[in-house]
Amino acid sequence: MKSSLIIEKFIDTYKLNNLFSKENINLFNLKKYSKGENILNAKDEVKHIYFIVSGGVDIHSFLASGRGIFINKLSPPEIFGDVEYLGETSMLFDVIANSNNTLIMSISFKAIETHLKDNSQLWRFLGVASTRKLLKTNSAILLKEGFNLKNILALHLVENDHLINFKSLNELSKELNVSYRNLTRIIKFFTDSGIIKKDRKSITTLDEKAIKKYAKEI
Repeated sequence: MKSSLIIEKFIDTYKLNNLFSKENINLFNLKKYSKGENILNAKDEVKHIYFIVSGGVDIHSFLASGRGIFINKLSPPEIFGDVEYLGETSMLFDVIANSNNTLIMSISFKAIETHLKDNSQLWRFLGVASTRKLLKTNSAILLKEGFNLKNILALHLVENDHLINFKSLNELSKELNVSYRNLTRIIKFFTDSGIIKKDRKSITTLDEKAIKKYAKEI
């Protein structure tokens, strides 16, 4: 399928017609990335806003202590580069493709300012998207730095109605910003205590009172 048709379909599918008209389609570029490929690195100069058309990306950072931290996982139709655009700053985090069919469309800051500067709906869209991401980033860092894994896993269970589904424990460990080894250790602790039940790709709360007690410590 031609790039212009893919972009037009994306805009129609996610009802972004109030942001971009058919005449704006030629302002976008489309590029495919493979799993593990870096799209942007922290401190890179950012010149575009990026829309995830298919696949997805992982956002990573490194704390002052040198420890790596998983910040966020983005999927269609989420965007990145918006925080840096509005804040007039270099790239804050590493952005890495997490699947082999990751397709990204981008529009340059210059094109936005030349053709879309009077589009109030676009500016509102960018403001909401960037604020949500900043709040999630702050939450991830605070949890990583301030609380132990028992509390974090318990809170995650409570927030997900006592059922966590995952593709792999490695993926869950990234989502919780902990090591695989520490995650399996805490799962064993809760399982042996009769507080949770772990199946192949899910974790279920058995003792809601106990898990809520751990969650309340946050």
